[in-house]
Amino acid sequence: MKIEIKGPIISDRDQWIYDWFGIKATSPSKVHEQLSKVPENEEIEMDINSGGGSVFDASEIYTALRNHPSKVKGDIVGLAASAASVIAMAADHLRMSPTSQMMIHNASSIAIGDHREMSHTSDFLKNVNQTIANAYRLKSGKDDSELLKMMDAETWMTPQQAKEHGLIDEIMFETEASAVASVQSGMIPPEVLDKLRNELKNVSPESSISSAPAVMNIAQNKREEGKEMNLEQLKNDYPELYKQVKNEGYQEGVKAENQRIKDIEDLQLPGNDALINQAKFETNASASDVAVQIIKAEKERGQNFLNDRNKDADPLNNAGGVHTPLTPANDGEKEKHLISNTIGKMFGGVKNELGQ
Repeated sequence: MKIEIKGPIISDRDQWIYDWFGIKATSPSKVHEQLSKVPENEEIEMDINSGGGSVFDASEIYTALRNHPSKVKGDIVGLAASAASVIAMAADHLRMSPTSQMMIHNASSIAIGDHREMSHTSDFLKNVNQTIANAYRLKSGKDDSELLKMMDAETWMTPQQAKEHGLIDEIMFETEASAVASVQSGMIPPEVLDKLRNELKNVSPESSISSAPAVMNIAQNKREEGKEMNLEQLKNDYPELYKQVKNEGYQEGVKAENQRIKDIEDLQLPGNDALINQAKFETNASASDVAVQIIKAEKERGQNFLNDRNKDADPLNNAGGVHTPLTPANDGEKEKHLISNTIGKMFGGVKNELGQ
């Protein structure tokens, strides 16, 4: 029987959220469910491709696999990093694909508080690191000190390196190739999960969101029966649930449309009435799209203004220049210029033109 360790390692309480969004993830309850279906004396084939996640949930999965009476054959088909590498250690015979990688490192956490809280968190993490190293030691036979140094360094291993350290038993296939793996675990951020839980606390029973687990259970049952649940089947087999989903969807649609129109109206600028009305009632454009259109329209309007202003100024720019005549000097001024020119000549100066 095959079981999968795919996606982030998460807690049981978060599993349905990942399922709802269609994101692969592995929780202890999911593994327990798969193990409960293993026929007696049948070998378990475990495929692993995970960037890790919760240490304590990984510990529960590791323990469940080690306790199971069936032999566990594990294949690391992509990545076994962090907590996922701990789960991999539960395999009686562990192989790695030549294009896979394994990564081991220290546990991490977030702490808030004074120096005592920080010291306490530091001691706690050191203890967690030791328990993680226990799983590696039982598989490889290495000393704890060497394993802890490897964890301190955040050690990435190719299949050859993992085999040299005794962490795997075999490399799959005969030909070997290079590999590229992501360090992303794919876990939904804790703040998103917390927000979703808080949102669900005050949702009424009639809400489609509150009925999400029910819809998922129905869809899951259909898949197990070899059938896919579609909207028409939901309407016929579960009319009340269908009405809840439809009504909630309608209300959400109205709310979203009202918000779209309000956002567009907030963008109103003089001269853009036609564009605003068209977006509100004809094109169904988003506020961000309308904002871009308004910017383009304003830019074009400004360019047209500059072009018109330059066009109006052309006649003035092309007009010929006129020389302003010198004002005739009176006799008194001529006399002054003659005196000035005479003094200039005495000192090597230049004759003033008005002194002629």
